[in-house]
Amino acid sequence: MKKLLVPFLILLMTPLAVYSQSMRHQDMGPMKKIEELEKIKLIDALGMDEQTTLRFFARRAKFKDEQRKLFNQENNLVSKLEDAVKSGKSNDADLKNMINQYLDLENQIVNTKQKFINSLPDILSYKQISELLVFEKRFREEIRNLLFRERMKRRQ
Repeated sequence: MKKLLVPFLILLMTPLAVYSQSMRHQDMGPMKKIEELEKIKLIDALGMDEQTTLRFFARRAKFKDEQRKLFNQENNLVSKLEDAVKSGKSNDADLKNMINQYLDLENQIVNTKQKFINSLPDILSYKQISELLVFEKRFREEIRNLLFRERMKRRQ
């Protein structure tokens, strides 16, 4: 397994090295770096072979795109809600409609994640799926804590 992991990581990192050389003066966004770190740690945590890794990340990329679209819709709706409340021009019916749209988007986000997780048993074992869920939760907490600590340092 480790024999397959090293070549795969090299393949994964090669485009990053080429990209970073071609973009010397432009820094990769912090989110992109975090995503790459997450991928590397995830491969290690789930102990996936090369073929499983490719299939998993292809499916995960599709899920992430769907999720990103829903989050963008949600952010746009929240902006509209904020504007409606600040302007004071919206009536209760309009606000209720926007609230219902927001709740529908929240449900779609949850359903998309559920659909993704339920689609994984043909790629991952249930143990690996469980490890994925734990990994994602812990990784997000770790990143959030690091960002919080960094903000606190800047304030002092």
